[in-house]
Amino acid sequence: MSKRLPLWFAAIVPSMAAGHVAGYALAGTTAGDGHHGWLTPALEVSAAALIALGALIVASTLLRAGLFRRSTVESSVLALAPRLAAAQILLFGAAETFEGRAITPGGIATQLASALLAAYVLSLFSKLVERCIACADEAGSYLERIVAATATFALIDPAPRAVALFASAGNSRFQRPPPFA
Repeated sequence: MSKRLPLWFAAIVPSMAAGHVAGYALAGTTAGDGHHGWLTPALEVSAAALIALGALIVASTLLRAGLFRRSTVESSVLALAPRLAAAQILLFGAAETFEGRAITPGGIATQLASALLAAYVLSLFSKLVERCIACADEAGSYLERIVAATATFALIDPAPRAVALFASAGNSRFQRPPPFA
């Protein structure tokens, strides 16, 4: 039995990086110094990975593959926001320490705001996935009925022999077939 990470772990890095950039923007400080060369690639790669992961989750849910374990935490903003905030603040503290800077209250506040926003978006996504799962059986029965109706609608009488000969020989070589006995 394999242990799987919850889906919300994938949102920690891009949300922390977005909060990091927002904190510097609100403080009026530029992140153009030599300490932040990692920030743009990390944000781009983690955001692209999060988008790709979201697409995989939607596809696997629709196909009922179940690549990730979903939890009830993901559907509640109030349950998810503190977890994201704690993880983001820890990651933010490590990033600031690595950069040789002090952790500021403004930086923590932006991490809290970005965690709340990420929790809201993830809860909406989780509710969408739940609805897809709930509607999958109903959609499957609709598809089965459509396929059955299409199959009966598509059955037509075969063309007469003269039309078949005309279609296969072309009008330049068409000759009237002999009378049927």
